[in-house]
Amino acid sequence: MSWFPFLSQHPVLHVSKLSRLGKVFAALPRPYNVRMDAVNTRYIMKWDWNHSMANHNITFTAQYTFSHKQSDERSYTGMCIRITEERCDFSRELNFYMGSYILRVRAEGRGQMSDWYRLKFVPDEHADLGPPSHVAFDPGDTMLTVSFREPMTEQNTPMRSVLDMSFSLQYWEKHSPSKKQEKVFDSTEGTLFPLKPWTEYCLQVNAFNKLYNKTSPYTQQQCVRTLGYPPVWKVLLALLGCVALMTTVPVYRCHKKRKSIVSKHTFPSSILHNTQDTISLLLLPREESCVATVVVAVQVEQTSQGQQQQVKGQGDVEAEQDSGSSSIQRGQGSSSQDSGIYSGEDSGKKSTGSTTTSQPKETH
Repeated sequence: MSWFPFLSQHPVLHVSKLSRLGKVFAALPRPYNVRMDAVNTRYIMKWDWNHSMANHNITFTAQYTFSHKQSDERSYTGMCIRITEERCDFSRELNFYMGSYILRVRAEGRGQMSDWYRLKFVPDEHADLGPPSHVAFDPGDTMLTVSFREPMTEQNTPMRSVLDMSFSLQYWEKHSPSKKQEKVFDSTEGTLFPLKPWTEYCLQVNAFNKLYNKTSPYTQQQCVRTLGYPPVWKVLLALLGCVALMTTVPVYRCHKKRKSIVSKHTFPSSILHNTQDTISLLLLPREESCVATVVVAVQVEQTSQGQQQQVKGQGDVEAEQDSGSSSIQRGQGSSSQDSGIYSGEDSGKKSTGSTTTSQPKETH
C-alpha cells in the first residue's frame, strides 16, 4: 500500500497519529455498576459514572439488539442518544417477554468515547413480578369474599397475557397473627369460609408463577370484620363496662367536690395540736392515789322556843390528786340535822343535852 512508504519516511508523524487515535477511543472510562430495574414489563437500565474523571459535560448513549445478532454492529438500535441521565427506559422496545437481548451503554464527550458496557437481559428470567392491587372485601356472617386486580404491564394490560400466574391469599384472626392460613386461587376473586361471625380478620395476597419460579411481594395487610352477632360473653362484658363507667364517674365527681369544700375550710393548727395533747393526757396511766379521812362534827343545840335543834356539820374533803395536775379540788360536806328534844309535861322540866359524834369516813 501507498501508506507504508509514507509512514516509513515520517516515523514521528506515524507515532503521533496513533497516540491521538488512542486518546479518542480510550480517553473516557466506560460506565460501571450497570444493572436492570425490571418489574413486570417495565425495563429500566441504570449505571454509574465517575464525573471527576472529566472536566467537561459527559453524555451517554444506550442501544439494544437481540442476543444472536450482537456481533453485527448494524443490528443495534439506539434507544437513548446523548442523554445526561444515568438511566434508560427500554420498556417500549423490548416487546418479547420470552426474548433474549443485549443492551449496551457508553460515555461520550468532546469527541471522545468510552468502550461499550454490554449486558444480557432476558425478561422472563430477570424481570420481577409485581404484587396485585385494588384489594376489596365483601363480608358475610361466616364468609368473606375477596377480589383484587392482578399485576399489569406497562401497556396497562393484565400480566397473564404474557405469563401464567396464580394467587396466594393469607388470612388470620387479628388477635392471632401467628395462626396464618393460606388459600390459592387461579382467578382474581375468591371466598374464604367457614369463618367466625363478628370477628376481625386480616389478609394479604401475592402472585406467583411456578414455571419460572417467580413470586411477587405480598400486598399491604388489610383487616375487615365479618357480620353476624357478637358472642354472649362479649355483650355481657360490654354491659359490665358501661355500668362500671356510669358508677365510677359520679362517685369520682362527688369525692372531688367534697375534697374541694374541705380544702376551703381548714382548721387552725393550734386546735389540732391541743386536741392531740388532751387525748394523750386522758390515755396516761394513774401514778398516785391518796386516801383522805373526813371527820364530821355534829352539834345539837336547844333553841329557846324548844321547837328545833339544828345540827351543823362541816367537813373538808381533800380529793385525789393525779400526776401532772396542779389543781386541788375541794369539797364541802352537807350538814346533817338531828333533833334531840326531850319534853316532860308532868314535871315541867326541860333537859338540855349536847352530843358530839365523830364518824370516820374513807375516800379513795
